[in-house]
Amino acid sequence: MTMPKIKFLILLLLPALLLTACSKESEDSMLLNAKNKLEEGKKLEGESKPDEAKKAYGESVELYKKFLTEYPASPKAPEVYSSIAKIYVDNLRDYPNAVKYYEELTQKHPATKESKYGMFMVAFIYDEMLKDKEKAKVNYKKFLDKYPKDEDPNEKMSESARMMLQMLDENRSIEDIIKNTQKDSVKAETKKEEPKKDDTKKEEIKKEAPPKDTTKK
Repeated sequence: MTMPKIKFLILLLLPALLLTACSKESEDSMLLNAKNKLEEGKKLEGESKPDEAKKAYGESVELYKKFLTEYPASPKAPEVYSSIAKIYVDNLRDYPNAVKYYEELTQKHPATKESKYGMFMVAFIYDEMLKDKEKAKVNYKKFLDKYPKDEDPNEKMSESARMMLQMLDENRSIEDIIKNTQKDSVKAETKKEEPKKDDTKKEEIKKEAPPKDTTKK
């Protein structure tokens, strides 16, 4: 291709390229639109308009997905994955898709705080919503392998995962485990407060012994 033809082609394509660049919505604008659709869905749900609310929630999800397509490397991507999954859980009750997006979050952004939450939620959804106890156990174990303890004491996710796994392994309810934990705590406190038998005997002997005669030299 000759140089004049190349220049002509560039001039021909330049307006289209500029239009594409200008038409690409900013990250903040896309996230704001998605959030507004979510709020619209909640408002419609509060007004007892379930079909319209469901539509708004679906549009919010699609806007968040579009964000991930256009800005896959954005530092806000983990939060967006979490937002999509949360809408599927809380608003659309679509638990398989919630699991899908939480898993995608943990695979693509494993070092984030959202990933930890996502891993826990996958196990929790299998446990509580989908009633698939075996997959729940597998995912609680996977979570505890990566997060054996909570670095932040306010999170309590590792502690909760351990309790949930114990419930599944022992086929017990959370109420049973809490009761037993409380009983163990009471026993431990009682044991601390009880005086040793030897010390009790010594005190009894002291009380029963006759007083010393201090007049004798």
